[in-house]
Amino acid sequence: MALVTWIKQKDKIDGTMKNKVYSFFEKLQKDDTAPGLHIEPMHTPADPRVRTGRIDLNYRAVLFKVAFDTIPHYFYYGAWPHDEAIDIARSSVLQVNSVNGVLEVIRASTPDGGASVPPVPPVAPVVPDARTPEAEVESEVQEPPGGETAEPWTNPLLGCGMDLAELVSELGLGLDLVARAFAASSDEDLLDVLDEAPEWQATALLELAAGTSVQEVQDKLALSRYVDDPQATEEEKIRKSLEHPATRMQFTFVGDNSDELKKVIEGGDFDSWRTFLHPEQRVYSERRYNGSFRLSGGAGTGKTVVLLHRARMLAAAEPASRIVLTTYTTTLADSLESGLSKLDADLPRAAKPGARGTYVSGVDSLVSKVFRGAQETEQRRAMKNLFGLEVSAPGKILDTDGARQQWESALADVDYQLELELANPTFLQQEYETVILPNFISGKDEYLKVPRAGRGTALNRAKRLAVWKVVESYRYYNRIEMHASFVELAHLAALVLRQRAEANGARLADHVLIDEGQDLHAGHWLFLRELVQQGPDDLFIAEDSHQRIYGQKVPLSRFGIGIVGRSRRLTLNYRTTQQNLAYAVGLLSGAPVTDIEGDQESINGYTSSRVGPRPEEIASASIAEELDNLADYLRRWTDEGVPLETVGILVRSNFQVGKVINGLNERDLEARTATAATVPGVPSVMTMHRSKGMEFTRVVLFGISDQTLPASYQVKGLAPAEQADAILRERSLLYVAATRARDGLVVSWSGKPSELLGTK
Repeated sequence: MALVTWIKQKDKIDGTMKNKVYSFFEKLQKDDTAPGLHIEPMHTPADPRVRTGRIDLNYRAVLFKVAFDTIPHYFYYGAWPHDEAIDIARSSVLQVNSVNGVLEVIRASTPDGGASVPPVPPVAPVVPDARTPEAEVESEVQEPPGGETAEPWTNPLLGCGMDLAELVSELGLGLDLVARAFAASSDEDLLDVLDEAPEWQATALLELAAGTSVQEVQDKLALSRYVDDPQATEEEKIRKSLEHPATRMQFTFVGDNSDELKKVIEGGDFDSWRTFLHPEQRVYSERRYNGSFRLSGGAGTGKTVVLLHRARMLAAAEPASRIVLTTYTTTLADSLESGLSKLDADLPRAAKPGARGTYVSGVDSLVSKVFRGAQETEQRRAMKNLFGLEVSAPGKILDTDGARQQWESALADVDYQLELELANPTFLQQEYETVILPNFISGKDEYLKVPRAGRGTALNRAKRLAVWKVVESYRYYNRIEMHASFVELAHLAALVLRQRAEANGARLADHVLIDEGQDLHAGHWLFLRELVQQGPDDLFIAEDSHQRIYGQKVPLSRFGIGIVGRSRRLTLNYRTTQQNLAYAVGLLSGAPVTDIEGDQESINGYTSSRVGPRPEEIASASIAEELDNLADYLRRWTDEGVPLETVGILVRSNFQVGKVINGLNERDLEARTATAATVPGVPSVMTMHRSKGMEFTRVVLFGISDQTLPASYQVKGLAPAEQADAILRERSLLYVAATRARDGLVVSWSGKPSELLGTK
């Protein structure tokens, strides 16, 4: 028997090699002396523990053999063509960094003898580079937002406060790597250097380049001063180093588990989160808190990953606990369920809310289960507390469009004295959901007195009276038709839970983990607060205010959710490239984004660990030409070997979804909707809203013209404050869509571009 530790590589294993690599290690785990493996030491190696093994006739694996408790333990470094593998093996050393105790592989030829840049295996990645020769693009290619003039580039590392020698001696970085990083002449040059670096070193330099202080970098990566134990053997030092958080960014113990080995080999970049966690992510997934905690961060920074790992941690630490993992939509909840299964298929699930185990659900589905499962007396009491009348529970639940129609009916039914921008279903619905419902207002006098903090448009007494007239009409229509909105239902379910807690202290959950918190409304927060007793690890909230595309801003403190002193932000993006991230962040430039506590939310410091091509903006004279250009891109990517099922074509409306699919069909190309089954070679076409929580190797933002964004029906007729917030949500929607791309991003329009692009 032999044990295996996998060292994460930058490139995925080519599809043709996966089975061969798996077969090699499956045999190795059973018997490392099997003659077919050809495990051989090197002549005059820099590290006597290095070995190579035969993958096939052309490729050899580079390994380090370490004996732990007499059991052979192999560290897999990578696979290269035969001669190159021999050269790499002879010059590579597995060692514990003498400055910080991180385990790493270095090249013996490094001038400082310390950490350096390991070679990147040339095994062809599954998805090739998406750079498109300019000559092949017939349409006008625009610069990214604000990119009309290029300012002189200054290497951001020059402002980190340390010189090369100090970074080597204080952080343990390799001198060769630091020298090349400091010598970089552009963002792309710097990212190319870091793309070849060991995971923790690239992360440290990225953080420094983004303005993070040296002390903060040390804290994030747990880089404390290493104290050598002269009594310990080299094997004992390596074993201890495997526990270091920064080591675990790139090294993972597989042991003799063939299933775990298969997961690591087949997972690639999309699923590497299951195994390799940034030390900062690991802290938030494992640390216990005295109360509620908020984790913010831009798209792709790993907030959801932290939630999934945290759910597993809580379940392991408290096997009898009731854990709820929830998010804004059912689609996102399905994604959480899938992710949890990938992370730990054996994690005990709860069959219903309140049962032992982990229960995964969209928040509205959870609300409905709680209220529909309540006793009739509980329901009627909740109705009285919310509406002032003890009536039967609603039969039909209205979605956003249905509720809007009820507001339109209410406006048509009463004689109100309001300006048109206030006699607007959107304004009235927001007033109702953020002021009236959360304060459980059932009468006019209460509404006249209630504070309206956070509402952009002021209302004097006369205007409040006029608004209340419409509210009474709205409630009347809902009552006689036995209707309620999803927002009202959330408040009703919260009141049911509150009744039970007041009666006997009963709660349905011990821990609640919340994803996409920025999109939840006041009713959701009231409900989630009542779901779990205030106390240690009660609510863990992941959110990104830059991605608020649904909800209204509602401070958590209003609902008894205290996060003062328990709020942190992730800044390192793992999904998209630095080029795509810069483009997406540029879309938010100047936008007044505030977090769920009402504080200003900065986009400064967001950076990516990946590099790729610059996003392309393609202008077309007509929709037909825009579809032609889209078809050209899809054919080109097919020729380059890009699996089209990993391509997402994102649009603003459902109408555009059908138009794009029909247009591609007319050009002899297949396309599918988001709800259709995945088909090899067929790209997905969906709305930007639907793409939330998803990722693609290539993304085309299609139809981003002045006629589609911002959507006129979202902003028309609103008061200035509400209109500004609606435009911000449209801008955030564009940011969400742009950050779905892992590698290539194309933005296209016909006619005039959307003002949100900032393109001249």
